[in-house]
Amino acid sequence: MARKGKKRSIQVWGCDLEDGTRITNEDEGVVSVIVNGDHTVTVTDTSHVENIVEGARWVSYVPRQN
Repeated sequence: MARKGKKRSIQVWGCDLEDGTRITNEDEGVVSVIVNGDHTVTVTDTSHVENIVEGARWVSYVPRQN
């Protein structure tokens, strides 16, 4: 059962953005991609620093295959 009022974040392989572009963990300098419940996107760089991608809003995502 989903938690009421809780927005979750999911680590994914990549995501498609509203502007038609895609961010994936294969992009240069990107180690991981996280889609957030508020439709923002967080990426982790090679220095293990997490940053929210300014202005990016995801519309769909591709799950990770472990």
